[in-house]
Amino acid sequence: MISRRHALMSLAVMAGLPAATVLAAPPAQAQGKRIDPTGPGWALAPSLSDEFTTLDESRWRKGLWYPVSADAGRFAPDNAVVSDGVLRLEARREPSQVGGKTIPMTFGAVESRFDTPGLNSYIEVRARCLDTANILSAVWLQSSTLTGEDRLIADPNPEIDVQESVTDPDVNWAHHLWPWTGSGHTRRDAQPSGGKHSAGVDLTADFHLYGVERSGAHVRLYLDRVLYADIDTSVLEADFGSLARMSRHVVLSLEGHSRSPHHPELLPRSFDIDYVRTYVNDADVVRADGKRRLVAPDGRLLANKGGRLVLVPASDAAEGAWWALTQHDDLTYEISADGAYLAQERPEGWYGRGLPVVARPEPGAGADDASSLARWHVRATGDCAQLLNKVSGLPLVIDDAGQGVFVRGADGATCWRLEAPAAPSPSPSPSQGPGAPSASASPAPTAAPTPSAGATGPADPSHSPAPTTPPSDGAGNGPLASTGAPAAVTAAAAAAIAATGGMLLRRRGA
Repeated sequence: MISRRHALMSLAVMAGLPAATVLAAPPAQAQGKRIDPTGPGWALAPSLSDEFTTLDESRWRKGLWYPVSADAGRFAPDNAVVSDGVLRLEARREPSQVGGKTIPMTFGAVESRFDTPGLNSYIEVRARCLDTANILSAVWLQSSTLTGEDRLIADPNPEIDVQESVTDPDVNWAHHLWPWTGSGHTRRDAQPSGGKHSAGVDLTADFHLYGVERSGAHVRLYLDRVLYADIDTSVLEADFGSLARMSRHVVLSLEGHSRSPHHPELLPRSFDIDYVRTYVNDADVVRADGKRRLVAPDGRLLANKGGRLVLVPASDAAEGAWWALTQHDDLTYEISADGAYLAQERPEGWYGRGLPVVARPEPGAGADDASSLARWHVRATGDCAQLLNKVSGLPLVIDDAGQGVFVRGADGATCWRLEAPAAPSPSPSPSQGPGAPSASASPAPTAAPTPSAGATGPADPSHSPAPTTPPSDGAGNGPLASTGAPAAVTAAAAAAIAATGGMLLRRRGA
């Protein structure tokens, strides 16, 4: 039986390439802990969520990048419908011919056009699985080009299968990479690349909550907000860290793999989805809306010089060295100067490669992939901040020539100071003489001290040099962790953040 993964592998196999690369890894351990995304520290991102009052095709694409699942069902646009506030992905007995084969059924599937962040996020789907015919109901994360071509968009194309359920009380989960070889996608696995969790209840009888949290180096899977699998990517090869950090689309689908025989005579039936909600965690997020200068560890400024990104001396007062930071509901920022936006050039997430960064003339259309390239996580690290691209989850660093910037995770992250304009001097009150000090005036903030040239934070919690500040908890999650207590802020860090006009966005309720 050919699975949807095998469909993606077919080109590589025919070309004589290896079908899968397998890496050994310790098994994921489920801890049984609970998560509450409605509690302190979490915020709902409406632009990345849907309550399905209707099926908005500007936000969802019907069908997937492969036309047929396991020779069992052809994806049909009419099989994805909304009724009574529920998205229904229907399986129907509708034989058709595809590539000379008779496909006995049609399936519903959708892929989000909005792009959910990897770092410090939690995605929750409330759904009821299809109850018969040996057809699989799937909730997963992956990103295609959204054109219908058999092509994923962002190498190494991490896939997270949050749940795949048939008609029993088991939740099946998995994770893979699907890098592009030039002629097709080849699957890479770490072993074990998945597992099975017994829910103890019939998942087809009622709605349940299926969730995936990505925090630090971890991918954590939840059923009804109780942890059932914890994938620690820090013990895997560096590129598997993309599972925890890269932005992804939400995919909801019926599939024909895993079980047989199928029973088309029992159809129609549907996989029902009540909502998709994306939450983001504010741990270590720097509040930095407004105008800022991005100051490198050696005191130079990142500037947009006629569309080129260069590092200039601090004495350079050119307007291109002042950047406007605008935060969005997923807590990422657009960063622009002189009408150009700081952006990763291509949708990639390779850990050890220098990924080009450009000054782009437009920010994007909203919550799509193009917009994500021009969005940045701004995270406090000691007395400065890391800028991590939303697509790759990797930090903005000074390039090897020392004259510009790119995105790379291999050698630690450049720690940038976000320097605000100096506060104006207060005017004396009318009762005071021209030279008299104002009794109510506060001294203008001074610029934060410039860190030494070697002051860098971790590019990735699992595959980079140790941070210069202590980790935020005892779990080794470091300053980018989204669970447990927020990262400790030293007195020097607090002073530096205050002096530069930034404010560490603490957990609500803390």
